[in-house]
Amino acid sequence: MLIVVLLGSVNISYGQYDAQFSQYWMAMGYYNPAVAGASDNLNLFALHRQQWVGIKGAPKSFFVSADMPVTFGKSIFGIGVIGFTESIGLFRNTHVAGQFAYKKKLFGGTLSFGLQAGMVNQAFDGTKVDIPESEFHTGTDEGIPTTQVEAMTVDINAGIYFTHKNFYGGLASTHISEPELALDENVYTFIGRAYNLTGGYNIQLRNPLYELQPSVFLKTDLQSFQADITARVLYNKMFSGGLSWRVNESVVLSVGAIIGGFHVGYAYDFPTTAILKGSTGSHELMVRYKLKLNKIKTGKNKHKSVRIL
Repeated sequence: MLIVVLLGSVNISYGQYDAQFSQYWMAMGYYNPAVAGASDNLNLFALHRQQWVGIKGAPKSFFVSADMPVTFGKSIFGIGVIGFTESIGLFRNTHVAGQFAYKKKLFGGTLSFGLQAGMVNQAFDGTKVDIPESEFHTGTDEGIPTTQVEAMTVDINAGIYFTHKNFYGGLASTHISEPELALDENVYTFIGRAYNLTGGYNIQLRNPLYELQPSVFLKTDLQSFQADITARVLYNKMFSGGLSWRVNESVVLSVGAIIGGFHVGYAYDFPTTAILKGSTGSHELMVRYKLKLNKIKTGKNKHKSVRIL
């Protein structure tokens, strides 16, 4: 009902749009196209997030991606495709896009410039709008559709990403074109430009079996701000566990395991705000499969770009 109220209050709605994934270090392809081809592998990735369990109409997100490095002459590029769908209230948002990244060796690491272009579709199911009958409510509102409506337009993202032996960092902007979608002649939705910044470092502890992996992720549309601060421990290059603090929002517990070419992970968000009164928290499950690639020319020598686990 909250989403309907917001839609009905103005004919053009604004607000931070991008999903907030708790396992952001694994899902950076959603936020920054420069990550495409950052490893030696063909990476297949899927993530499902169920947010605010117990609240009707809460966001449900599903993200998939595939990326790999390619070589043309002496230059290395990254290519990728992504798909994303999210239901939130009576809205459903869908994205399909391609990614391209140019990579350059710099200061002992790799600097990548990425561009993403694709289509965004937004749908609204007006047949499920429920307006209470009372002297304080009107039966209809031209700002609220009463049928199923949808619109599609072009969406563009761009970013830079730097990886070194033990650290990485990235900066990106999403929805650069600030797409506006006309759901019908009276209702428009607007996707505002947003920015994100991420960074992480791998610290080898005295015991060689353990590695500490602190990281941060910041996201803003210059109207609202979200920040995740994370500390993860990797054991024997196979098992991981971590704790994140989403500032003024939640505490996140995450676990993961690497088995052969598969990397699986789970995160649970425990709310620290009043939303705890109506929700038991959020759940997130992800899986990645990596297939090692060889250079086309020799069939033996692998690419030497670095990827933080």
